[in-house]
Amino acid sequence: MGTKHAAERARIQGLLGLGLAPQVFIPALLETLHGLIPSSRNLFDWTDRDGRLLHYYFEGPIDPEINRLYFEEFHNRAEPACMQPYRQALTGGPSVRGAAELEQADFYRSAYYNEIWRPQRLHSRIEGIVRADDGTPLGSLVLYRGPGERRFTPAEEQLLGGLLPYVARGLQEGAAQAGAPGAYRPSPAAPAFLCLAADGSITQLSADAPRLLLQAHGEITPDGAMRRPRLADYPALLTLWRQWQGPLAQAGRLELHNGWGRFVFEACVLQPPGGGAAQLHISLRHHEPEALSLHRALAGLDLSSSQREVCRLLHAGLSQVEIARRLQVSPSTVIDHVRKIHTKLDVHSSGELVALLNRRL
Repeated sequence: MGTKHAAERARIQGLLGLGLAPQVFIPALLETLHGLIPSSRNLFDWTDRDGRLLHYYFEGPIDPEINRLYFEEFHNRAEPACMQPYRQALTGGPSVRGAAELEQADFYRSAYYNEIWRPQRLHSRIEGIVRADDGTPLGSLVLYRGPGERRFTPAEEQLLGGLLPYVARGLQEGAAQAGAPGAYRPSPAAPAFLCLAADGSITQLSADAPRLLLQAHGEITPDGAMRRPRLADYPALLTLWRQWQGPLAQAGRLELHNGWGRFVFEACVLQPPGGGAAQLHISLRHHEPEALSLHRALAGLDLSSSQREVCRLLHAGLSQVEIARRLQVSPSTVIDHVRKIHTKLDVHSSGELVALLNRRL
């Protein structure tokens, strides 16, 4: 394994120690995977023990029309002859489904490719079936490449297969550790936007608004992903709209917390310059656990994995003696790590180090 692959694998392993809920762990994992196995979009499906799709996370915008067509016409129904039905693939067969399985003329001529994959600029994929120790499925991890991008290689398929035990561990440990919300930071993703008319209709929305609305109010399920957003489907939007339509005609702000993180809705009234009907403009911003933001900030620094862990614990306020006890190493080892961290980052105290990390956050 090359140095780059080792570093990216270490980043993925580092996610396991953060105590992330599964809904936070999976997007972070998919993001990190781009550095190990380059791809255009990544997907994870959560399933039950019988291979039935429960909910999922797909990078990028959600297209309700494509989702409706997929779930009504293709999912476990009319998948092409060259592809196993979804549920069958989850409950039997190999852990990794290679790219060669679909790289054939029949697939590229099929309605499934031309009506589902092609509009989303998907051309090839590799898939890893994530299973618990007893063999029951936990979900499906899929990496896609688009037209004109290079083919997935057997070596990349092998890399994906080697990561599946870490994914299973992250899902299971995260579900066990999920608790009360802690500190949050704005995620790197841009906010979503939408506009409501006085009658409650959604007149405008940005590309990522459907996905963020679904996450803020629960999960991305097949039923939810097939419908265009409506006011009645999202209590947060309904609350903001009612405040605007109330006696004080107020624009409001509210927050929602769930397994995906924190979601902040902020509304303001937009009035046309020449008069006319006003609209309520709403921004929606996702905030992630601070532990993940710090993990991302540390990944961009030229430090070893041990030095990053020491930085994380110093940022949490632990002394060097406490860090040595936590990491089960000698105090002199921690002192050596701290000295090298100070040299590499050009800081001279733990206070300066914490300030530097907070700026990067």
